[in-house]
Amino acid sequence: MKSLAVIIGRAVSDRGRCASKHDNLGGSLSHRFAQNGLAPEFAFKIWSPFLETLDRRVVELWQQGRWKEFCEMLPEYASKGHGEGFMHDTAMLLGALGWSDYDGRVEVITSYFGASGTGQINAVFPVTPQRGAAIPPAQASTAKGYREFARL
Repeated sequence: MKSLAVIIGRAVSDRGRCASKHDNLGGSLSHRFAQNGLAPEFAFKIWSPFLETLDRRVVELWQQGRWKEFCEMLPEYASKGHGEGFMHDTAMLLGALGWSDYDGRVEVITSYFGASGTGQINAVFPVTPQRGAAIPPAQASTAKGYREFARL
């Protein structure tokens, strides 16, 4: 989780920091797609009430700027929320924004909605000045700090 994706995000941020005042990028919410045969039933719904509650709480944290709390829960959220690619896109986004030191508050453009079982929003993440001190070192090639989270 806190690995190459975070480092890439930081590198992208360093290159483009002066180009834009906003990173209008996607971060993951729950991604439990509807199973074959159920897709029509879940075309505009979230897979489960639990995942919807979890996603809505995550969006609240983003809107409140509670990034330290969110970064700490991200590995478990990625596992239990069926994160697409284990939410590597969210890790890259936060790497670009400063990880747990990020102090912006997300502006939600479209309200939360379900699509094919997954949770979706469109949001703006304002870019704020950061030093990058909170960005964790790569962990992809080491078992140090390994935590396993059971899938739902």
